[in-house]
Amino acid sequence: MPNYASKLGEAVGHVVETEVQRIIQASVEPHNLFVDVGGARPGKREGKKLLMVNDTGTEYQIDLAVENKAGEPLILVESKYIRYKKHNRDKASWTCVAHYKLRTTYPSVRKSIAVLMGQWSEPSRKLMNSFGVELVVIPFSHMVKVLGEFGIEFDWPEDDNRIPKRSWSKWEQLSTDAKSEIAQRILEPQAAQIRKLVLDAVEAEDIAVKNIEKVELLVQTAQGEYFVKKFQSAREAAIYLLGLTRDAENVQGLLR
Repeated sequence: MPNYASKLGEAVGHVVETEVQRIIQASVEPHNLFVDVGGARPGKREGKKLLMVNDTGTEYQIDLAVENKAGEPLILVESKYIRYKKHNRDKASWTCVAHYKLRTTYPSVRKSIAVLMGQWSEPSRKLMNSFGVELVVIPFSHMVKVLGEFGIEFDWPEDDNRIPKRSWSKWEQLSTDAKSEIAQRILEPQAAQIRKLVLDAVEAEDIAVKNIEKVELLVQTAQGEYFVKKFQSAREAAIYLLGLTRDAENVQGLLR
């Protein structure tokens, strides 16, 4: 039997993602920036997926990237829907790792954004925030309310397939315009936030003088361990690095 809950969730997530793309495209159009959402690009790629490669050769599929006038990535955007909190950790961890590694590979990236739809836990949101991902949160209750106004039940017990089947049948009967309206109404409370996040990044690129707010240092040991240290100034980071130059057979005590 088809998983109607999954089919409906994917369909709703897709139309909302399309609306996110439209909002961002309209926001950056006056600045002559390019919005890449995948698909073939002559001279750049033949495939459909938007794949970005980090400095170790690992590919990450990204939902959307805004490129500056030099063709460099400026903003990375993910749109993610989850229904059950048990999937939070995996989805959040992937976003953290992917965006962090791409930002260390492409210094032109000014901002990482994740549009989160559904039931995202507070720990997962905090995890993404700690990796510099700025969040736009669409509560599950709001999605349920909007879809309910179009006659589509969107809240059911996890083991129920009757309601999802009925809801999927109603979704399929909706016109393209109706589905687009649903996406607009789901995003309406957060549309201004998305525009502001995007424009803040665009305008930041034009600022001639950059001030250091904090320094994050990633240290890798010969055993493949990673240690992250955060400092409030470049001077503090430099003093810490100087402390690592003294002779020591085991630097574990210095890293923790």
